[in-house]
Amino acid sequence: MITLEKHRTYEAYNGDMDGWVRSSMGKEKSFMSDADWYLIDALLMGLATVGADLASPSFVHEVETRVRASTADDATRAELRALAARQRRNTAA
Repeated sequence: MITLEKHRTYEAYNGDMDGWVRSSMGKEKSFMSDADWYLIDALLMGLATVGADLASPSFVHEVETRVRASTADDATRAELRALAARQRRNTAA
């Protein structure tokens, strides 16, 4: 389950899992797993595809379902969507 705390940790390391593994301290490592990191990556990729209007209606539904099932609350979903939008804009620039 992706929480706001996990999302913010991911964002603090700019999605760099290796950087997180090398430099995070005990608490960060204890509440977040590699699987959480990979899940955030996958959710962001799906949201970016949807946000770029490159997704079929069935894929949009699949992404939305996965985002809802994988996140703790609306605040986490909102921040995840905002990060996906920022990444999409940065990639397009």
